[in-house]
Amino acid sequence: MLKMLLNIDGMHCAACSATVERAVNKIEGVDGVSVNLTAGNALISFDETALKVDDIIVAINNAGFKASLPDKTSESEKKVRAEKDSALAVKSLVFSVVFALPLFYISMGHMLGAPIPEIINPDRNPLSYAFTQLVLSVFVMLSGFGIYKNAFVAAVHKNVNMDTLISVGSIASFVYSVYSLVMISKGSSEHIHQLYFESAGMIITFILIGRYLESSSKRKTNSAVEKLMDLSPSTALVIVDGIEKEVSTDSLVPGDVIAVKSGMTVPVDGNVLTGNCSVDESALTGESLPVEKEINSEVFGGTINLNGYITVEVSASVGESAPARIADYVNRAQATKAPIANLANRIASVFVPSVMAVAVISAVLWLIGGESFAFAVKIFVCVLVIACPCSLGLATPTALTVAMGKSATKGILIKNGEALQRLNDIDTVVFDKTGTITKGRPEVTDFRVYNGCSINEALSYFVSAESKSSHPLADAIVSYCRDNGSEIYNVNDCEFLTGLGIICNSGGKKIICGNRKIMELNGVDTGVCSDFVLSASLKGKTAVMLAVDGKISACAEISDALKENCIEMISAVKKFGIETVMLTGDNDVTAREIACEAGIETVYSELMPEDKLEIINKLKSEGKKVAMVGDGINDAPSLTAADVGM
Repeated sequence: MLKMLLNIDGMHCAACSATVERAVNKIEGVDGVSVNLTAGNALISFDETALKVDDIIVAINNAGFKASLPDKTSESEKKVRAEKDSALAVKSLVFSVVFALPLFYISMGHMLGAPIPEIINPDRNPLSYAFTQLVLSVFVMLSGFGIYKNAFVAAVHKNVNMDTLISVGSIASFVYSVYSLVMISKGSSEHIHQLYFESAGMIITFILIGRYLESSSKRKTNSAVEKLMDLSPSTALVIVDGIEKEVSTDSLVPGDVIAVKSGMTVPVDGNVLTGNCSVDESALTGESLPVEKEINSEVFGGTINLNGYITVEVSASVGESAPARIADYVNRAQATKAPIANLANRIASVFVPSVMAVAVISAVLWLIGGESFAFAVKIFVCVLVIACPCSLGLATPTALTVAMGKSATKGILIKNGEALQRLNDIDTVVFDKTGTITKGRPEVTDFRVYNGCSINEALSYFVSAESKSSHPLADAIVSYCRDNGSEIYNVNDCEFLTGLGIICNSGGKKIICGNRKIMELNGVDTGVCSDFVLSASLKGKTAVMLAVDGKISACAEISDALKENCIEMISAVKKFGIETVMLTGDNDVTAREIACEAGIETVYSELMPEDKLEIINKLKSEGKKVAMVGDGINDAPSLTAADVGM
């Protein structure tokens, strides 16, 4: 079975998503479908030998919606459309409120003893009173044009949705109120108590408030995907006959050869043909330390070349590179619903027709019971209005907003009520390492001096040389030296060796900073600090040496240290009987050292985002209720797939 993700435009409520699921499930060859209303997509599993994607798209379109395959362009279009929808929601809401407030005041104010202008006083000028409400309600209902349009489109395709209830309820109120106005104009003043213009108007206003809150949440939902799609640059340097030519990244195909200079972002996945460099892969793996690349090394789209010049043979187009793959994982995870969501969809599929039937039956029974037609209409409208999704569109988001506000004052941000419900059942917490358990940046954790060099002198030589470099390890050393009162010496003749270190001169002395290899290449004996370097290596940390005039003068141990309260936090989680797991893209030695220090039991290391997602799904398949704690874009698929993402 092939799983395909489709973008779906035109869904506005749970009944809409249920309609899409019914339409797709009717197609022979479809194994399953899960529609995500908020994300506006559907994950469909089908037999590709018996069915084409176009057949599914046609079926969804015939149901009154618009389906399309997701790509970088469609994601951009979705973002623009979401922004337009949000702007339209604001305009409609403002327009509605401007007319709904005076409508409410005029229709209800006199009941509360509020002053009403003589010209529209219901007792003295009933016709003016009714006509003014008519005009105001027309403007309010015009602001809800989209609601009526959606209901009409659904009816054309023989479907009903929440907009159907809203439309029928408000139109019934309006039509009967117009009838009452006509009767008032003929002198039947008792019909003044049978005006429901304010009901028609306020229904629309309440729903528009809910739609505004909904559009705001939709805009935020896809922010992680948008950031991922923005990782890849729009242009790349392709090499043709030895000449670099700037082209659109979208035009790159496997086999093309591209140049990636220092400071540039790698446009697509590929393999290094020539050169070497240090690459910042934190956007994808979350790991703060750069990764050294040489000939035949694999590089990924969205990562940054920190130094050096490399040529790369493209192995994947932009739509198949790492950022696009992760975005696809996020979308697929979002489209997968919890069982409670599937139950809600099944209820929604029969809810609207049932409500309309109950409304009609109620009105008929009251007529049979001897009540007036006006009373029966009121009952009909009441049933529809009460069943209208005001609670879903307004009360629920408002209640959640209040709850989230209370939590926010205590430093806790909650996305939705379902997350709280699921959190109660969690028995396994999975942590990302970098930026979650650790600080997310390298820092000096130990410092030693050798061969009689003073600490101040060692710090000064170190900071003077490393301040010329932009490497993250150099930044860590510079920060440590400055915090410990180092001086700055003049340096010149700087030579940067990618993946090795830096060589320069200061006051006639040759200064070398870097790893064991650069020392060996320059004939420096590292025996005096070999135990320190070995110890750092066994702990998964990095050792950077300083040599002055051919002798080791100092050595700095660098690592991504634990956050201050990490150990206490892990201990608190374990007291609840919850299993702790750590996932990281870092090497196994470093990962196990950090996990041991933090008190975490299970460790998975050297992972790509898709590997993390696979482990989350594996834990869930074992019956575990999983919470994932992470901080980076690379964690987005796992955060979404987990029962609760933090």
